[in-house]
Amino acid sequence: MIDASENRFPTGRFWALFVPVALVAIVVAFAIRQLHIDSQFEQIYAAERSHLQQLGGFVAAEVSFSVHQLNALTREAAVQNAIDRPSPRATRDLQSVFLTLANRNPTFQQIRWIDESGEERVRVMRSENASFIVKPQQLRNESANYVFKNAAALNDSGIYISRLDFNLEKGQSKQALQPTIRVATPIQNSQRRRRGIIIIDIAIPYLQEALNIAHEATPDTDYIVVSEDGYGLAPNARANQVKTNAGEYAKFSIQHPTAWKYISSSRAGSAELEDGIWIWEKIVPKSAIVRMAAATSGDVSDLKRIHSDDLSLKLVAHKSSPTFAMSTGNNTVPIIVGTFLLLSIYAWSLLFMMRSQMREKHAAIEAAHATAQANHMRRLKELEERFHLSVEASSVGMLVVDAEGTII
Repeated sequence: MIDASENRFPTGRFWALFVPVALVAIVVAFAIRQLHIDSQFEQIYAAERSHLQQLGGFVAAEVSFSVHQLNALTREAAVQNAIDRPSPRATRDLQSVFLTLANRNPTFQQIRWIDESGEERVRVMRSENASFIVKPQQLRNESANYVFKNAAALNDSGIYISRLDFNLEKGQSKQALQPTIRVATPIQNSQRRRRGIIIIDIAIPYLQEALNIAHEATPDTDYIVVSEDGYGLAPNARANQVKTNAGEYAKFSIQHPTAWKYISSSRAGSAELEDGIWIWEKIVPKSAIVRMAAATSGDVSDLKRIHSDDLSLKLVAHKSSPTFAMSTGNNTVPIIVGTFLLLSIYAWSLLFMMRSQMREKHAAIEAAHATAQANHMRRLKELEERFHLSVEASSVGMLVVDAEGTII
């Protein structure tokens, strides 16, 4: 007879076989998911670095053109006459040359001659779409200006490129941020006596347009130009106009303190923070110009006389957390569904195999019981036949009594 316990499904054995495989499958699924996330992060990083380098090339092209114009300006006869033989007429001629150059180059916001003592001798400025000559009584002393100090300290043929800033007055800005780079070179008269510097302030309004184009190409990414003192220029004009209680424009470093801690501490890199992925690269104008010259003409010998601040601008790409989570979630769902399906198939296969084994085992047990029963019946029959033979062959009478002695 088959024991009832043998009919029960071996649940413990099922879980002992299923759980280890399920754990391995889950670990593998998480590993695959992480590989997908890492791969996607690397793709994002490579793509955004490419965009940032394109923006850096744009800035380099603007500055390189301005350096060329500055070199040409220092060779103008009107410049040499004004510093050799200062006179009202020579000054007017120099003003005319500056004004013509400013009118031809809408990005030139200021062109100045600052003498060796730091006094502005000639200044041409741009206001909206027109350039004009600043009156003598409005000229200033710029001896404390960092651009004047750095440019005046160069050798005779040196060219100084400033860091990018946003035309801040005393570290504050109450107008729209205007990214500006300044190029300057020392000048000397025919007797090789230093007569100060010529300096050009270059506005880069097209940088805003370049940021907008990059943002339109990848709408889920924000591109920001950040100065070394923490001011940022973003594609959305309203994003640049977040003001503090005091009325000044809030710095990028104040709006995004955690990201700024990473960005300000390294030349280039990336970080995945709570508010998304940040990728940045430092652009030094001199380095960008050298790379551009090497890629075009291959000759960088003339660029050895270019000097620039160690500080420069940071180009930053930011992809928000929901956007990145959505992109990674697109890979996570198939992995989870695939893992669930594989484990379901494995569980059903395991159930089918174990039930088949139980049926085979039961069939074997039933066959063994049937064989034992047949052998038992055959043995009884043999004993009965032997008994009959013994009785029939005996000449002695036999009585069969029960336990009480009654003849039955």
